[in-house]
Amino acid sequence: MWKSFAREYLRFSRKERHGILMLALLMILTSYLPDLLFYFQRRPVTGSDDLKAAVTAFEAGLVAAEKEPALTGGRYVPTGADPGKAVLFYFDPNTLPASGWQQLGVSERTAATIGKYLARGGHFRVPADLGKIYGLPPALCAQLIPYVRIADKGGNRFSGRYEPRNGPGDKDYSGGWGRGAYYRGDSNVLYEGRKNKGYTYYQDSARDDASFTRYRKKPPAAPIDINTADSVAWQSLPGIGAGFARRIIAFRDRLGGFYAVEQVAECYGLPDSTFQKIQPFLQIGSSSLKKLDLNLTDEKSLAAHPYIRYKLARLIVQYRSSHAGFRAVSDLRSLPLVDEIIYRKIEHYIEIKY
Repeated sequence: MWKSFAREYLRFSRKERHGILMLALLMILTSYLPDLLFYFQRRPVTGSDDLKAAVTAFEAGLVAAEKEPALTGGRYVPTGADPGKAVLFYFDPNTLPASGWQQLGVSERTAATIGKYLARGGHFRVPADLGKIYGLPPALCAQLIPYVRIADKGGNRFSGRYEPRNGPGDKDYSGGWGRGAYYRGDSNVLYEGRKNKGYTYYQDSARDDASFTRYRKKPPAAPIDINTADSVAWQSLPGIGAGFARRIIAFRDRLGGFYAVEQVAECYGLPDSTFQKIQPFLQIGSSSLKKLDLNLTDEKSLAAHPYIRYKLARLIVQYRSSHAGFRAVSDLRSLPLVDEIIYRKIEHYIEIKY
């Protein structure tokens, strides 16, 4: 057995032996080729004195920066500035000139950057926007934010007050009717607001619009005809927006109309909880359904129907070709893919014209 195996798989002709030898030589050559190239292309190693000098200068700069706040009484003053000239005062960053920024301790280059930002249409909306200025150190930004007073379009000063709060999240401090205050999100800006008629409205003059509504309530829903309702009528129902309204109408058009309210729940992506909310408002009028003729409709049109699709459409075309057409709608029961459930669904949308 082993001799026959050796004769079958281990015997090579002269040409095969030469090929194996050449392949082995190529494998050895390619494995050592990177080492050979590296050997002939070696470059001399230069000295590292320049690198060491750069590292030393960088470390000396870090040490000087760490000592700088202690020399300025806890305030941030940029390198080269006079600590006695850095004065903190209330300011509007949208109207402050370059000289005012320099009085606050901002370098001349950063002040010029802010001027270019405002000249190109930029605008500071909230005090925290100072942190977006390129070149403004975080330590200086933290000192300037409490002094920011931004005026809205009407000339009123920014209503937000930079104050710490106990915990994260929106917290309402109104304590009842009338004006109040609250913190928004994770910011430390205290916003003022007012309450009226059971709904809460907050005023934020840092926005382009001076006021906005946090909550919006839909008008009371009215019953609609699911076969004739347009997108606006669908959006009046609870839980239905523009997206679901488009999907339901598109599904209705592909079907040819609804014959039962429960068909709305078959719309793609519509949650069952949303359908339970809108079901009491759904009604079916006297409009007729769009039907397909089993003997005249082509395969593509049949396949476009959501209840028929491609496989069943192909079987319908094959059946009517071999049986000279359908004689009755009930002949669909003889097709392999049509069970009682599918037949009850599609019987409303098919007909035979004699």
